[in-house]
Amino acid sequence: MGRFFPRLLSVTLASLLLLIPPLRGSQQQQKPGKKEKPLKKQVQNFDGGIVFATEGSLSELTCFRLDGRVAASGFFDDFKRIDDENGTAYRSGKETVTEFPEELRVSFVMFDTPCKSQELQPGPRRYLTQEMMKSLRFSFYWKRGIELRHIENLKPPAATAEPIEPFNTESKEELPGQFSVLR
Repeated sequence: MGRFFPRLLSVTLASLLLLIPPLRGSQQQQKPGKKEKPLKKQVQNFDGGIVFATEGSLSELTCFRLDGRVAASGFFDDFKRIDDENGTAYRSGKETVTEFPEELRVSFVMFDTPCKSQELQPGPRRYLTQEMMKSLRFSFYWKRGIELRHIENLKPPAATAEPIEPFNTESKEELPGQFSVLR
């Protein structure tokens, strides 16, 4: 299961990277001209942590959804991303935030979903297995503008996968095995 978390965490971090502000030089080039309308101020509230979701697949028949949250004790209290004509800024209360804390906690849940092609034309489907989960790898990067920097001191937690007993025990043999991943 140790191989599962590195790949899943890269998906998670990729989602987080979209939240890092772009370089100031490129922001100034995007300022509206005389006839262009100024950007409407947009505020995203990340109070309590950053929530993310993404979908992926291991084949045309095996798809999954990943939902997660990034948290740090006290750091995300009253935390906001503000986009306006001056660019992007992150604020905690009234203070501008320029650095993340030393440690972030990433938690997530991954589960089977039908692939998009199967929603229109139902057909055969393969469910995630423990072997498939073990094959997943994670990579994490910090992003600033277009620059990506690999995170060196990542400490993936230990995880286990335990079988989930089906609700309908009469047809237990017909159902694919499902697992709950715990840390």
